[in-house]
Amino acid sequence: MRSHRHPAYRADIDGLRALAILAVVVFHAYPRSLPGGFVGVDVFFVISGYLIGGIIFKNLDAGCFSFADFYARRAKRIFPALIVVLLGCLGFGWFALLADEYRALGKHVAAGAGFVSNLALWRESGYFDTAADFKPLLHLWSLGIEEQFYLLYPLLMVLAWRLRTNPLVVLALLAGLSFGFNLFLAGSDTVAAFFLPVSRFWELLTGSALAYAHFQRATAKPSASLRHELQAVAGMLLIAAAILVLDKDKDFPGAWALLPTLGALLLIGAGPGSWINRHLLASRPMVFIGVISYPLYLWHWLLLSFGLILRSGEPLHHRAAFLVGAAFLLAWLTYRFVECPVRFGAPAFPRLKLASLWSLLACAGLLGFAVFRLDGLPERPALADVRLKIDRDLPRLAADGYRSNGIAKALFQGEFKPGDDFFQLGDLPKDQPLTAVIGDSHGNMLYQGLATAAARPETVLNLGRGSCLPFIGLDTIKKSGKSAGCQPFVGNAIDFIAQTPNIATVVVAAFYKQYLDGGVTLRGRQAGSTPSGSAPLTASTAELFRTGLSDTLERLVQADKTIVLSLDNPDMDRTVMTACYSLLRPLLPRSPDTGCQMPRARHERDQALVRSLIEDAAARFPHKVRVFDPAAVLCDARYCYAYHKDDLIYQFDGNHLTVKGAVLVAEQLSSRRQGAATFARAR
Repeated sequence: MRSHRHPAYRADIDGLRALAILAVVVFHAYPRSLPGGFVGVDVFFVISGYLIGGIIFKNLDAGCFSFADFYARRAKRIFPALIVVLLGCLGFGWFALLADEYRALGKHVAAGAGFVSNLALWRESGYFDTAADFKPLLHLWSLGIEEQFYLLYPLLMVLAWRLRTNPLVVLALLAGLSFGFNLFLAGSDTVAAFFLPVSRFWELLTGSALAYAHFQRATAKPSASLRHELQAVAGMLLIAAAILVLDKDKDFPGAWALLPTLGALLLIGAGPGSWINRHLLASRPMVFIGVISYPLYLWHWLLLSFGLILRSGEPLHHRAAFLVGAAFLLAWLTYRFVECPVRFGAPAFPRLKLASLWSLLACAGLLGFAVFRLDGLPERPALADVRLKIDRDLPRLAADGYRSNGIAKALFQGEFKPGDDFFQLGDLPKDQPLTAVIGDSHGNMLYQGLATAAARPETVLNLGRGSCLPFIGLDTIKKSGKSAGCQPFVGNAIDFIAQTPNIATVVVAAFYKQYLDGGVTLRGRQAGSTPSGSAPLTASTAELFRTGLSDTLERLVQADKTIVLSLDNPDMDRTVMTACYSLLRPLLPRSPDTGCQMPRARHERDQALVRSLIEDAAARFPHKVRVFDPAAVLCDARYCYAYHKDDLIYQFDGNHLTVKGAVLVAEQLSSRRQGAATFARAR
């Protein structure tokens, strides 16, 4: 094997690694203290591009570059700690996680072992979503991007070198294209911009461009000129500004990612001789943290996320400091007893060592895939003694029933992608009456129960959309200030129902409370107007609610429909759901007095305004409109329960039912004793 050449070691770069990992760790442990700490990953990208680029250029210049040697060194650098972390989280998950959680972990272990975590996460959700807190391997997205970059980058540089093309021109062109793609996606799809490699490669490419400039001019020597001192100060200020000013509400990466990227470039470009680099970044504590930064990055989020999972999302508070301390200890142990022996130990049997690394990583990936395919191993001995089970059936009935027909296109006007919401709209049966469900996510939830309980699920169709109160003339505004896009969708759905003769019954269900307590803002529109040409109406929220409901009922009654207005199910708070989840956790103590219920009186107080508005509206149409109260099945005289028999029937947010919970409510709603005599049921 040819001699492999490395650029001269720079302690200040290890210190810059320390700065980056400390920002990330503090952000994850105490997000409010460093709201932009996530940009530490962007600093890592620049460092990686600079160091790996420098190695490639030196070896190309010396004529000793080898793809086999390059990837062997990457494997020895990346695989050892990753294998330990992947196997460790699978082992802990066996004893600590519920079946659905363990299934998801298995999927992410497999994705992590294949270095495609960023692509798997892109298909699931955003980095800043609440659900992301419960993904112990969320942070492997950045490792995926790096390794995807290094599959292409060496080949491109070898081609440029052999064709005698200036690598700096190639790097600048590619970085410009990647940055442009990043700007485009940040304005339209921030999740894709965050996770897709093509919108992130520019950060690694800029580091590589700096490495080539240093290689060409040999300017990476210690220097203490005024220009370098000012450059280092500017770089530190840019990174500090990114950490302190940015937060999860910014459209990141986009142009905001220039702050940490340029900051890292300036600090590296200032050279090891500038005061900041020499005295701060190259200090012994910073270098030590930088040396263990990779295993620390792997361990810290794993521990914090498992802590959040075991506490059912409750804040960690002082426990976060303990977990961070444990991450530092594990990082040092991993570096000392796993990384160092593999990377720097005796070079005996190098091929056997590499084959072992590849085999172990493959085994970890296959184990994760097996856990995923086996649905999280719900029959594990660790789960045998839990007091409650949770039903995690995915609500697929509606999406599976979708047909891209003319009715669907007219109803959703091209703004609706199948699978975004849950509905069935296709070949509607003509041999018996149909039931249509309209509502927001709570309507979608109830639809799952109604369709599951029905002998013929195709007789129930869902025309709801998340965050949309299903009333004519009303739009909803999210906390971000953006419209939920409810109009003209809701108006089209009501018109479709009114114009379809075999739809006999309409069930209306929604999370009404959020529209009346300010969680989601209502905005009134003149009937028939479009969003672009309408103006907000000046009226109280309750009055807007009353008017929208009255207009909707009048339109449906005129079309000779029977309407069932379903009041909302009890809204369990976080304390109740945390108590419920303690009955699911195999590693947590379980008290006989679980608190997995709420007083019915509190539910009645929560629903008082909604109930009065709905009952007043229904009273206008006594022969066509009936009111249904889910509390009849979810509550007794004293309490409303989040469980039924051995099943937890609420999702963790405390206001959405599971499919089994929705079926319980649906069976009661559809019975003739509840008065919905024309409710569509197969005979």
